[in-house]
Amino acid sequence: MAEIKNRWSEREQLEFFSSDDLTDMLVELVRPLGLLEATVTVVELHHRPGAGVSGVFEARANEAILYLGATTESLEPVPEGVVTLGGPQGQIEVWLHPADPRLPGLPLATTPETVRQQWGNGKMLLDLRTLTYRPLRRAVLLARFEDHQEIFLKVLRHDGDLLFQKHEMLGAAGLPVPRPAGPPVENVVALHKVSGVPLAEELMHGTIIPMQPADILALLDGLPAELMQFPARPAWSDRLGWYGHAALTALPEQAQRIGALVQSLSRILEHSPRGPLAPSHGDFYEANIFVEHGKLSGLLDLDSAGPGYLVDDLACFLGHLLVLPSLDERYDKVPGYFETYAAAFAKELEARAIGVDGLMARAACVVLSLVAGARDEEDPQWRESALRRLKLVEKLLARDF
Repeated sequence: MAEIKNRWSEREQLEFFSSDDLTDMLVELVRPLGLLEATVTVVELHHRPGAGVSGVFEARANEAILYLGATTESLEPVPEGVVTLGGPQGQIEVWLHPADPRLPGLPLATTPETVRQQWGNGKMLLDLRTLTYRPLRRAVLLARFEDHQEIFLKVLRHDGDLLFQKHEMLGAAGLPVPRPAGPPVENVVALHKVSGVPLAEELMHGTIIPMQPADILALLDGLPAELMQFPARPAWSDRLGWYGHAALTALPEQAQRIGALVQSLSRILEHSPRGPLAPSHGDFYEANIFVEHGKLSGLLDLDSAGPGYLVDDLACFLGHLLVLPSLDERYDKVPGYFETYAAAFAKELEARAIGVDGLMARAACVVLSLVAGARDEEDPQWRESALRRLKLVEKLLARDF
């Protein structure tokens, strides 16, 4: 079975998931469910290098709408409720949303009545919406109740207890992390909203740099030592080969260019000291940092928090920062902010015997990881976005700003 699955490349899998051949198969799959002559469209695709391709599809017939999940990843043994379809060179597993075979808590988190019973404390649920969903990986939903209280529901494959413990521990240490709304249920972690606005918003609309580099360094240096007891997660630079493969799958015509970048980055990383292992956030960038009056008011997405390296947290911040102007022209002040942050971070790291080449190379790995993420089935210009990100990797390597 696995041998059949591995017969096609991930590039071929992406092409098949974007084709009429698969949507025609899904039309026939939903027919017995009462959706006669349905129209099936791809909502989004996700490529996980080395594992395969997954996608979300919408099936619509008149007023009836169903959502389907599909993947080329191996689910053996195939869970109950999952249907196996034959592709041109392999197999596709399909399920009816929200019965994700790797996210057992998703039905709980997507059913209004169970959300109201579990987290409403007797209050009426006014709204329940999905913010993000990566098939087989994770989902985040927002529940809004009649008293205007908002609860974020993080649906995980496993380790819900670990994430809950991180929030409890960091909260007790005085950090403004989201407060849990109770213990996890079926690996669904419910979290209260933090105050302030995302740093991304201040980067767009603020008139001065919204958070000083010294404050960022103090925040990361001040993460409690208790984080070292949690499992370590690999940084972006540790998965350079994977992200190079993903970029190559998205932009196969850039194979020589991507290969040269991966080789250059590998050489720099091999000879670039990281400094001592220390408590780390692990996913430190503007969307996960909330600010109020120029000060930290919230620190989100603690899934990767644990043992790590300061240089990787700073590189994550810089890499995402550099991409922002290509997402929205209103980030016109960000290139100047980037210079300020990069200079301050480089000076601090050099004082710790960690060179700027390593910082920029690790930031380049972060940007490279975002190349394949530019793919958007609803945006015909996504390839241009991916190419712009690839150019940013080259600029980081050349330090040409």
